[in-house]
Amino acid sequence: MDGILFHVSSKLLILLLSISYFTQEISCLYEDQAGKVDWKISFIGKVKYADFGNNKLLVATEENVIAALNTKTGDLLWRQVMENEAEQQIQFFNVNKDVTTVSGDQTVVSYWSINNKELIHVIPIEGSHIEITSFYLETGEIKGIPKKINTPWLKDAFKCASSKQYFACVQKNGEIEQIRYINLIAENSEVLSKPIEFSETGEAEILSFEHEIPSVLLVKNNVAKIVHFKNDVEILAKTFLPNVVNVKNDVGNQLYQLEINVNNPEKLLKVKGQDKDGNNQVSVDVEYPKGLGAPYILAGQCRTNNCDLLLSSIDHALLFVRIPEGKILWTREEALSDIVAVEFFELPVSELDASIENEFKTSSQDILSMFINRILTQSKQLTKVFIGSQLMMNSMLVRDDFGLHKIIVVVTRIGKIFAIDTLSGQTVWSYRLPHVVPFDNRNGGDVMLFVQRTARYSPFPAQCTLLAKDDTTGNTVMFQFDPITGLSSRGVVKLDRKVKQAMLLPYEDKNHLKPFITIYEDHSVKVHPEESTVIVKKHVSSIYLYMVDEDAINGYSLQLIDDRLQTFRHWNFLFRGSKLAGISTRPSGERVHSQGRVLPDRSVYYKYVNPNMIAVATISEDPVNKQVLSIYLIDGITGMVIYALAHKRARGPVNLVHSENWLVYTFFNERYRRRELAALELYEGHVQSNSTFFSSYAMSQLPQVQAQSYILPAVPLKVTVTLTERGITNKCLLVALNTGAVVEIPWALIQPRFADIPCGPEESCYPYMPEIPLHPEATINYNQTLSKVKGISVAPARLESTSHILVHGLDMFYTRVAPSKTFDVLKEDFDYKLIILVLIGLIAASYVSKTLASRKAIKQAWK
Repeated sequence: MDGILFHVSSKLLILLLSISYFTQEISCLYEDQAGKVDWKISFIGKVKYADFGNNKLLVATEENVIAALNTKTGDLLWRQVMENEAEQQIQFFNVNKDVTTVSGDQTVVSYWSINNKELIHVIPIEGSHIEITSFYLETGEIKGIPKKINTPWLKDAFKCASSKQYFACVQKNGEIEQIRYINLIAENSEVLSKPIEFSETGEAEILSFEHEIPSVLLVKNNVAKIVHFKNDVEILAKTFLPNVVNVKNDVGNQLYQLEINVNNPEKLLKVKGQDKDGNNQVSVDVEYPKGLGAPYILAGQCRTNNCDLLLSSIDHALLFVRIPEGKILWTREEALSDIVAVEFFELPVSELDASIENEFKTSSQDILSMFINRILTQSKQLTKVFIGSQLMMNSMLVRDDFGLHKIIVVVTRIGKIFAIDTLSGQTVWSYRLPHVVPFDNRNGGDVMLFVQRTARYSPFPAQCTLLAKDDTTGNTVMFQFDPITGLSSRGVVKLDRKVKQAMLLPYEDKNHLKPFITIYEDHSVKVHPEESTVIVKKHVSSIYLYMVDEDAINGYSLQLIDDRLQTFRHWNFLFRGSKLAGISTRPSGERVHSQGRVLPDRSVYYKYVNPNMIAVATISEDPVNKQVLSIYLIDGITGMVIYALAHKRARGPVNLVHSENWLVYTFFNERYRRRELAALELYEGHVQSNSTFFSSYAMSQLPQVQAQSYILPAVPLKVTVTLTERGITNKCLLVALNTGAVVEIPWALIQPRFADIPCGPEESCYPYMPEIPLHPEATINYNQTLSKVKGISVAPARLESTSHILVHGLDMFYTRVAPSKTFDVLKEDFDYKLIILVLIGLIAASYVSKTLASRKAIKQAWK
């Protein structure tokens, strides 16, 4: 009987557990909510090859992407992301029913026989020979025996190009340019040569050229000659511009090239077309958009009397031009596929709100003027109540009540700045900085983008400063602009030296402008703007900074010597043969709401919140453990190592995230062949050293460190943490995975546990789980795959519960997250009508009750 009862109870328990599992509360996204507060824009990168086929535009890019674009709208039809572009660049691209590509290093694809389905490629060995190998296109197997041709004259493989079955190189023999070429499919391939006369000076460059006849381009001083190979010896040379392209039409071949239109300033570009003999000339003016870089032609297609040309600019914009109308049908800004800096900006207040704020600032006016201003302001408020402010919010860039409408300013690697609206994802304005590239050192990262003044200080406009590298001189350029409108009063300012480090200071002048300092190679310091030098000298004793070099981290302080600002090195941290794998500091705008952690016994464990702490990760080679990952927590003021640990047989890539009093980092464990995530939490103990301010020089004892490690069942690309206005909301990690998902991991799930303190629901603590669960419901981009994520930027909204998120890479994705749910906002399905009826009923009931009570009181008084 007891056995039967136990069997029934076990079945009942399994049933109850199954019901509880399938009915548990989850957080998900309804289909009609997709795209409501988020948007995604997909890119392909700088186009390297292009061809028209089957009413589609087929392209291959430097990001190792093969894609098809709609020729009418430019929309992305499909996209195939291939291997890592740093190791497997696309070297060959051909469209003929199917798309054929070849990727690899030091490979020059030279010929593809459609009939035999044969692929031939050449590997040039400088100063020795070239290797010629044939492949079967369908199987990839080698056909025949590879052969070698002696080419001791080949000194530079970059001065060679291929065209169908010919491999050609250009050499300078005295004052005469000489072209050497080889027919690769001939039985006895031999090197032939032919002199090419140029009236221009300098060295010639050789480029591939698509044509029915095997051809190449020889370019010298912006003048090109088309060289046709015929019968191994006949060469026909015509003079064109370097951006010439061959387009096949019903009549034959038409050569198109671009020229600057000097006669019509409204139409900056001119397209000229002619055949190889100079006949059938066509000249069309094109309304080329201002602000784009110099264009060049990638591909073309002609049908009857119309021709379509695909243009690309030096700033990676893609344009589609229709000839003979001369209209640009669509444009794609592919520079946004490589973003190096991001900043979120709050929008300015509306004119009405600004007038209300200015009303209380103008105390010098007479009574009549103040009365008139008050009447006008209240009339505007009354109009706003009846008409509503939503129309103005949608049509103008003004601040909303919750700070959900912002402007995102992004800087691309090619030197182009974009301002993007968070509500729609549309570009508000763009600006191209010519000959500007990111810094090539660890110290400055990519570029430096400083927010000197936000838009909250009306009537002063917002101001932002960009520091980057001049590609021509190697010095630093400075560009100051209004992030809301894109206007710049000074334009691009070229500095006469190279900036070694720069830092934005937290102090403000009378115009609410934060100055920044630039440090040069000779340790001299300059303040921008110069009027703020007095403020910097006043706080010179409390300004510290650090610089990262190849083999060390150096800490500096500012000193005033002979009334001049100089940097003085306080400390240095040597890597000692190790390589820097990552460095992280706390977000500058982060606020710590709670000073301690409440334990189950109602005692408080105070956090060690050091705003000067720097987290450093290094990897060193070890003969026993292969590689050792070391983590250091360094005080940026004194240079003291607060805490250090090492992981044996561990390697990168390493992602570091430092926030409040904790640190999270990811690495690869070679011993167990898995990715791991480690969390460190620092505490002062049960007694707080100082509750008012923190000083690195007043440190009495080292912090107590709690550590915990987890298995991460995915490959993380980028990791960051959410930020909110006051720091009250629970923290969450945002992890971009190689699968294209961005997952949200609560900090409470990976927070280190105390060994002697219980952990469970009563203590609001998750029990330890070795492997971090990655639920599909925690993916903030739901079913939208994000390719090649390069960064995640976070900014707080005015709502404490909400954070702005921008994920950028080959795709740009924006959304808003609420780690603790939207506890400060009513839900979308809140029944306003019901609450209004309830309030009206309560008000009516109160008046009725009041009347009845007064009558009852009168009756009792007359008794």
